[in-house]
Amino acid sequence: MKTNTITNQNKTIFKTKQMVMISLFAALSYVLMFVKLPYKHLGFLEFEFSDIPAVIATLQFGPLAGIVIELIKNLIKGITATTSAGVGEFANFIVSSAFLLPIGFLYKLRNTKNTEKNKVDNSKTWNAVYMIIIFGVGVISMTIMGALLNYFVVIPVYAKLFGGMENVIGFAAANVPAIKDLASLVIIGITPFNIVKGITISIVGYYTYRLLKGRLL
Repeated sequence: MKTNTITNQNKTIFKTKQMVMISLFAALSYVLMFVKLPYKHLGFLEFEFSDIPAVIATLQFGPLAGIVIELIKNLIKGITATTSAGVGEFANFIVSSAFLLPIGFLYKLRNTKNTEKNKVDNSKTWNAVYMIIIFGVGVISMTIMGALLNYFVVIPVYAKLFGGMENVIGFAAANVPAIKDLASLVIIGITPFNIVKGITISIVGYYTYRLLKGRLL
């Protein structure tokens, strides 16, 4: 009975700590949405680092934690500081979730298998390869989702809000002359940006997680 009580208390403490950490990461993620590089790709795409706390939470607590952080971040920004009538925040949530879900699932699957086998693979080479695969799948998922979402939803909505598709295409073409239509805007304009952002967030997020694990996490 005493052992069960201690176990239940430990589970409660862990859940409380997890909720506190997710709340802190969500707040940090929101703040980081306003920390941007001083360059706008295509004149409207901004590189910010708000996905990093969600990556850390995903690796530590699972994909649901990262998705909750993205939801909170985008809801707050959509209510308080949107510049796109909520369209940008909606797209950010969907694309970020597509990035985090496979990362969290594959990372948890690996840890679960190691636990079941009562062993940990200490091979640095294998660990590095596996993490590259995990984040690679995440970047591919994010890129595909971003392309589909922008082509069928986001850019058409932006076009309605800002004077028509020709205006949107023309604005992007002023920065990248090869852009001629919606398809080329998505393929050679937005997709490379998402790939670079995904790789950067993966590297920074993973090594920040490594730095914090065992210290704050």
